[in-house]
Amino acid sequence: MKIFELLSRRDAAYKKNLLFFLIAYFFVLLNYPLIRASSTTLFFEAYGAKSSPSAWLWAVLFLSITIFICNKLQSIFSVQKVFFVVSLASVFFFILSSLGFYQNLKSFAYIPFVWKEIYIVLQVHLMLAYANNFFTKEEFKFILGPVGAVGSVGGILGGLLTSYLSREAGTMAVMIVGIVFVMMPGILFLFTSAKIQEKVEKKSSPLSSLNNPEIRKYVFYIAAMVALTQFIINIADFKFNMAFEMDVLDSSKRTSYLGDVYTITNLLTFCFQFILLPFVLPKVSEKNYHLFIPVSYLVCFMVFAGQGLLSVAAFYVYLKASDYSLFSAGKEILYQPLGENQKYGAKYLTDMLVYRFSKAMIAVVLIYLQTSRMLNILMGLFLFLWVGLVLKLFKLHKKLFERGNYEKSFT
Repeated sequence: MKIFELLSRRDAAYKKNLLFFLIAYFFVLLNYPLIRASSTTLFFEAYGAKSSPSAWLWAVLFLSITIFICNKLQSIFSVQKVFFVVSLASVFFFILSSLGFYQNLKSFAYIPFVWKEIYIVLQVHLMLAYANNFFTKEEFKFILGPVGAVGSVGGILGGLLTSYLSREAGTMAVMIVGIVFVMMPGILFLFTSAKIQEKVEKKSSPLSSLNNPEIRKYVFYIAAMVALTQFIINIADFKFNMAFEMDVLDSSKRTSYLGDVYTITNLLTFCFQFILLPFVLPKVSEKNYHLFIPVSYLVCFMVFAGQGLLSVAAFYVYLKASDYSLFSAGKEILYQPLGENQKYGAKYLTDMLVYRFSKAMIAVVLIYLQTSRMLNILMGLFLFLWVGLVLKLFKLHKKLFERGNYEKSFT
């Protein structure tokens, strides 16, 4: 395998750095099912599933503030120290909220439900941003597979541990163990090298590099696609929450059920990422690949349109797993024709701003439109819009990148 060839040519310090990075990333993906399942159970007990859209809005607001603070900190401290501060703050918030909820203070259930949306974005984003800077472009291609595998295994084990602990010791035990694992990557990441390669050109900012109108239009199409995925996934998430709250009433059973759902999602993600993608990507055109995703969602939506928890959960699991693997891989391919600075600018707009704020936008809609009929209409509408958007995007893609004029005109 290419990863072993790469490691055989590097020194012990490089291998040590990669090892600590992989172990830290493993614990990032392991802790999330524990924290997500336990915080969701506490929130549902206190406020109910119908209150989740309003909590998503608060999460987006505080995420924006937290990202601003982290960016300021990174101008002073290394990314490892910023990551440690994020992990330590997360531990504080989760402990505080657990103690408050244990004292029958209902409002404290809001804290972990909101912060779980924030801390995981920061932990994953900071680690992957570090990897993008530390490893060269060719090296990064080789380690993407192992990083994804380690993350998937962490998510699977985290889901299994969530189910086991909730059955044996209850929801609060799941939260406590999750808190321990939130802190572990913060400590392990400190052992990675602070010396990173500066890859961003200083002569222009990433956003200013998107100065060509057609390039901006291309990035807008990607951003619109990202927004549609969030609209669709969060509608499915909301439908699942509603069915889940009605069908599973016991607290420990809720946490255990969520652990099982996250385990299956991570297993399916693993299969898509490391069994399906290596065979599909080289053989299918980019356009057909991107058309397949919304079409497959539409077919599954029609098959699993029933109101039972099992059918809603099955659709939700497929959407989440394919978003983590199929769509994520396809989106990265769309960035490839762009220049280096343009990739940073495009990813900043789509992966940070649009991705987060689109969730806030659909949360506002879900506060007022909560009937099954309206949710199904919205889901179908967004899926058809996605198909049309893919066709427009690849028409522009052909014009910009398949006629040999891009290098001369836009870089």
